[in-house]
Amino acid sequence: MRHISITTALLFILVAEVLAQDDELITNNANAAFEIGDVFVSAGETYRGELKVPNGDDGIDSFIPITVHHGANPGPVLSLIAGIHGSEYSPILAMQELAELIDPSQMSGTLVIVHIANMPAFTGRTIYFGPNDLKNLNRSFPGDINGTITERIAFTLKNEVMMRADYLVDIHSGDANESLRPSYSAYYAEAGGNKVVEESRRLAVAFGLETIVQFAGSYDSIEDAIYTSAQAVTLGIPAIDIESGELGSIDDQYIDPITVGALNIMRELDMITGGPELPVNPLVISDRTRVFSNHDGIFYADPKVKAGDYITAGTRLGLITDYHGKELETISAPSAGVLLILFGTPPVNKGDNVVVIGRLPAYSDE
Repeated sequence: MRHISITTALLFILVAEVLAQDDELITNNANAAFEIGDVFVSAGETYRGELKVPNGDDGIDSFIPITVHHGANPGPVLSLIAGIHGSEYSPILAMQELAELIDPSQMSGTLVIVHIANMPAFTGRTIYFGPNDLKNLNRSFPGDINGTITERIAFTLKNEVMMRADYLVDIHSGDANESLRPSYSAYYAEAGGNKVVEESRRLAVAFGLETIVQFAGSYDSIEDAIYTSAQAVTLGIPAIDIESGELGSIDDQYIDPITVGALNIMRELDMITGGPELPVNPLVISDRTRVFSNHDGIFYADPKVKAGDYITAGTRLGLITDYHGKELETISAPSAGVLLILFGTPPVNKGDNVVVIGRLPAYSDE
């Protein structure tokens, strides 16, 4: 009997030690430092610095400025990426504002802000493409550590930012040559599996914009998923795109919705207190029509239409002339819907996507 009692006592002691170790592990995990690049950010602290882009044979150096708010309490990792295209300024300026609004000591989880993903394009003031290799960063994922500078930036974003995230938001505006209205959130409605689609839709609604676009299609591999958010969802990370702004504008009407939307998502994910401000009845666009230029030349947008207008099929949207003013092509709407994007500057190249129309079920193409 005494032998059984001693054995039982030893068992209790052993169980107590294991439970104590588990409690210590939980506490350590809750307060564990967040690692990104070669930096460890302590719980309740903020890191402002940069991610180094690996050097390549081209001799081009670059970096990615980031802010990391690592909350005092455990929670999800939310990554916000601005500046994939260097002349899309409203997301870049919104991230400057957002970084100053967050107090990590009052936050759960971790917020990673990429202020300017594509520094070569930002400093070079280029649209769509990087100035060194003429590659589009939003067509360059998963990237290549041994590739061009744009491919190395994509590699760094994928491995240092994307792979650490539980949720990701890729924030854009119309580029410096594009008129874009209304502002919208977008998500892949068919890619990444049901859970990823469900969570991505949750983010798109929580952001709070009145228009939501559903992207069609899915990807067989990460090599096929060349877009930022497509890469994320293919990796199993819920992600959305945001479009707010146009023509290089730095107007608050485009910046403020991004800042508010990011805070809305943080509230939806219980990273900060409060509830998101949700749209009552957002417009959902599940199909888009694009018009591409057949010529190099000069584009003249029709003054009677503007981005954000509801248009019918056949509406005249503009014309393209050669460099001496001879008309080469009339651009008309192939379908009815909301005019999401319309070129807003004269230069046009063959193959440019000059028009994007969000098709609406209630609108006939007749």
